[in-house]
Amino acid sequence: MSLARKFAYNNIVQIIGKGISIILGVLGVALIARYLGVEGFGRYTAVNNFLGMFAVLADLGLTMVTAQMINERPEDKQSILNNLFGFRLFTAGVIILIGLFIAIFLPYYRELWFILAILAGSYFFVAINQILVGLLQSELKVDYLMVAEIAGRLLWLGGLVLSNYLNWGLTGIALATTFSSMVNFSVAWFLSAKRVKIWPSYRADLWHKIAQRSWPLAITITLNLLYLRTDILFLSWWQTEEAVGLYGAAYKVIDILTSLPFLFIGLLLPLLTRAWSNRDSQKFNFLVNNALLILLILVVPLIIGGQILATPIIKFIAGASFSAAGSILALLLVALAGIFVGCLFNHLLIAVNQQQVMVRPYLVVAITAIPAYYFLIRYFSYWGAAIVTVYSELLIAILAGYKAKKMAHWHWPTITSLKLLAANLLMVIVIWPCRHWAGQSIINLLAIILLGVVVYSLSLIGLKVINWSKLQVIFKPDNKNYETAPHC
Repeated sequence: MSLARKFAYNNIVQIIGKGISIILGVLGVALIARYLGVEGFGRYTAVNNFLGMFAVLADLGLTMVTAQMINERPEDKQSILNNLFGFRLFTAGVIILIGLFIAIFLPYYRELWFILAILAGSYFFVAINQILVGLLQSELKVDYLMVAEIAGRLLWLGGLVLSNYLNWGLTGIALATTFSSMVNFSVAWFLSAKRVKIWPSYRADLWHKIAQRSWPLAITITLNLLYLRTDILFLSWWQTEEAVGLYGAAYKVIDILTSLPFLFIGLLLPLLTRAWSNRDSQKFNFLVNNALLILLILVVPLIIGGQILATPIIKFIAGASFSAAGSILALLLVALAGIFVGCLFNHLLIAVNQQQVMVRPYLVVAITAIPAYYFLIRYFSYWGAAIVTVYSELLIAILAGYKAKKMAHWHWPTITSLKLLAANLLMVIVIWPCRHWAGQSIINLLAIILLGVVVYSLSLIGLKVINWSKLQVIFKPDNKNYETAPHC
């Protein structure tokens, strides 16, 4: 199969698989929210946020480092993967155990320590699974990842139904979550063995190289952690569990949408790395510019359409008791612009092995965001948290874009942006009169969303926002005429 067909196949599989996974995830969140209520969901959010802080620390950017290293040295793939896996097992285990140890000394989390200990297993399996994600994305075998993810999601959903039926509360939810993560990893590991059999290994020189590659990412991830996880941490300290629950429900939707750019850019990273390693600057810049266009096509309608439908979406996901979270979601959706675009620029810097240049920008954002969280959350509750989150994501995207501009000659698609705004305006004109019907039933909401998607898609085609002949040039390894290809 040609590279073009592989990439297209993986994108189609990813879209279908991720669509199924998102639907199952939304159903799971709906079950949890309705079962626990606003306060219980706040407790659930606080527990996951605490463990998530240590899971983020344990990440070390190894998914991206995996794709980077095995594409630079494909002849040494087996040894690299084995040592990456061993490195991940050690670091993830130690960091998550440190988190559980710290929880013993915090009164709020000490009372929930048993649940934390169960959930820690889920975060551990997710952490070690990232090595397999990096491998399979590089091999363009996303179908394996989707099979593993959907299998885990189905078992998670079944476990939640059983937990609710047996009235096991948070303990049952934690058990279902950990078991599903274990299954997800097991299936991915079994399927990846068809390509490369991975076993933990220790080789001092490779561990040293992995540490060299990952330390800038570890620092930026830590700084990222400070301004992304501090919101819920401060909310749980100074506001009620109800406030945490409302904010957590809105943020859960953002978490689901955040996975979209990372899936797309995860597939693109090996191509960027190869183009840079081969000193093919034309293809490298071409990939970056078209990826930016695609991300804008995806994110703009999510933000604009979300302003109209945020409350009905929250209501039908979490229940009527969470309706107040709709306006929080509408504000948080603005942060998606920074998340989508920043994802591309950060991966661009990783592809050229310049991830260390982002340490200072992340430091700037963390230094300014934490005091802002401190004061605004104390006095404005979840509104303060949402405002600082939007500020942080937009600023880091701007700073990453500035750094990336020095590495690649990317350009902002000005003309295309105007066409995108026109397409979104047409979408708004059609769905705005229907907004009151969206809250009446889930069928109405889905019908309005589908109507918006159809109008937007037809508008993109009519305005010729995407030129498919240009995109096809990307995957022709013998074609060097990237600059003369028709512009989007």
